[in-house]
Amino acid sequence: MDRKTLVEESIHSGEMEGAYVSAEFRKDADEYVKGNIPIEDLMRRTKRRWDPKRKKGAPHVG
Repeated sequence: MDRKTLVEESIHSGEMEGAYVSAEFRKDADEYVKGNIPIEDLMRRTKRRWDPKRKKGAPHVG
């Protein structure tokens, strides 16, 4: 399965379950689809956004 299909299906599945998919995540996922970042970076960025120690509105690094 290609990256684009994988991301689209993952987002759709999450939304069907009631999950909120942020614009930040969509941007990072697009970078993954384009091959600009590996899956590990996508996961790291996603986890960082949900870090309770992160100041609200602070940009993620990476």
